[in-house]
Amino acid sequence: MPETIHPPAVRTDGVLQLPLPALSQLSDRQRRGADCAWCRTALTTETAVDAGERPAVDGGQLFPRGCWVCAARAAYRLLWEHCPACDVCRTDPSCPTAVAAQRIMRQGGL
Repeated sequence: MPETIHPPAVRTDGVLQLPLPALSQLSDRQRRGADCAWCRTALTTETAVDAGERPAVDGGQLFPRGCWVCAARAAYRLLWEHCPACDVCRTDPSCPTAVAAQRIMRQGGL
């Protein structure tokens, strides 16, 4: 599934905005967080990871969530792209984006 990489950002509430599949690939259930944004598995409060609320390109609002395994894979890809370009990561292991991505990876089993 092609992915659109959104700029990595940690919101003030500590939620990391994970890279999502292309908006055109997301169903309504995926856009509102009822199903995993990557594998389409139905989610519950206990099985869901917040992928970061954001405005959609089409003017709507996205509330994507994912299962732990898919969120961990997305966090790994984000970390792989983020760290080489981040001046903070080069000198400080407490970069908020890197810390949030690593937390999701650990909890997702990576």
